[in-house]
Amino acid sequence: MEIKKLAIAVTFHYASDRIKYLEKIATQFNSLGNEVFVHIFTNENGVDKMLNIMRAVKQDRELAVNIHTPTYLGHPYLLTWSHFHTFRELFNTDESISHFMYLEDDIFITKKNIEYWLRSREALRNNKVIPSFLRYEEKEGSKAMYATDVKTRSSFDSLPKVKESEIYYYLNLPQPYQGMYLLDRELMYEHLNGPSSIPECTPWGIREKAAAGLTFVNVPKDCHSRNFIGYDFETKCVDPNSLIHHLPNNYVSKMGTLHGKIKVDELIIHAD
Repeated sequence: MEIKKLAIAVTFHYASDRIKYLEKIATQFNSLGNEVFVHIFTNENGVDKMLNIMRAVKQDRELAVNIHTPTYLGHPYLLTWSHFHTFRELFNTDESISHFMYLEDDIFITKKNIEYWLRSREALRNNKVIPSFLRYEEKEGSKAMYATDVKTRSSFDSLPKVKESEIYYYLNLPQPYQGMYLLDRELMYEHLNGPSSIPECTPWGIREKAAAGLTFVNVPKDCHSRNFIGYDFETKCVDPNSLIHHLPNNYVSKMGTLHGKIKVDELIIHAD
């Protein structure tokens, strides 16, 4: 399974030390769909900085890239919401776009992530929930992966879940933040025309709300959110194809926070 035509929006608040993350995530863009169109939203419009952004994203490859510098934001944090107007225009004017993806500038998405999402979208369609991803980080000198956003371990038996087979489930984790969203046209229509289209829609901060998508819209009864993560019951592990790398790895070694402290393979507790 693959995406026919993908519109990608990335928020990049210009910082020279973060260009490397934008450059890294862009290496995968061409592989994410048959046709891919990239829109970068930044706070700078200087020629040198715009060229730096364009070089980081295109890297001498054939890739359609547009850079937007919104004006009259009112507050710098609203830069993350600037992509919404463009997505609305694209949705209304180009029916051939099959999927829309919003990314923070340091979220590394691969083709395997896309294939997982597409397969899971069909598996979960009748349950009216949405396949989701789990951000992870790596500690220097270790191959272990740590969950960026999930701060507490959960019991498998107590979590809301969807059973696909005897060995594969989808789990509804209590902390669903993923720093991005991926929606097909059906879901994007719901996003554009529902409560998630305004910044007041979720309990998160203003920048994080822009990445929520439909996370907290039409949530089924007794669920934490609409986001469900693939889980292999046989190996007792989160589906590796649902994992997306938070490239800075800045929480895993940061003291004084619960973020990035639980190993991915220890997130789910099973009764003996």
